[in-house]
Order: sequence, then structure tokens, then C-alpha cells
Amino acid sequence: MGRRGEEAVARRLAALGFTVVARNLRLQRGELDLVASRGGVLWFVECKCRGRGDVGTPLRAVDRRKRAALFRCAREFVVRRRHRGDWGFLAASVVWEEGAAPEVALERLAIGPSAVDG
Repeated sequence: MGRRGEEAVARRLAALGFTVVARNLRLQRGELDLVASRGGVLWFVECKCRGRGDVGTPLRAVDRRKRAALFRCAREFVVRRRHRGDWGFLAASVVWEEGAAPEVALERLAIGPSAVDG
């Protein structure tokens, strides 16, 4: 479900005017599901998928620990690419129901350097 979910998110982002610049990128500090850009801003997208009957929403899986890991990977990406512009974070929720198109929802995440304090 993971790769199909990421593809559904990539299609949704494209429909909203984003350009996907990286997928399933392995870095020293972890992995980024998707990196997209729009208007000079880089967006680091964490994708979570669930079936219709699964317990909990996909976005609940993006907890504090996951947000901290996402921030560390994004910071590594920005440094390596020498990106000088703004960057932000999106959580993408994909809910699958058999025989239906996936439901994709995007939520902006507030993550900053404090995510890795401690």
C-alpha cells in the first residue's frame, strides 16, 4: 500500500501545482517519502496510508518522534542541495477503500528546530 499511496499523493500534489523533485530518498539520517516544490518553497511530505476499516487516522502516526526524524532528514537535504529558500512540511493521509479511488488529504505540519531539542 505504501508505494501506491505515495503515487496517489504525488498525483494530488501535481494537481495542486507542486512539482515532485524526489521520491523515497534515502539519506544518512533516514528517508524522505516525497520532496516537492511550489513557488520556490520546498515541501517535505510524509505519507501515511490506511485501509478504510483500520484503527486510527493515518495522520496520527506522524507523532513527535516521526516529526523530529522528518526535520533531521529535511535539514540534511537542504544542506546537501544548498537550498537557500523556504521549506516546510506536509503530512499526507491516504485512505483506501476497496473498489474506490484513494482519499488523499494534506495537512501542514508545524516543525522547527525545537523538534530535535533534547
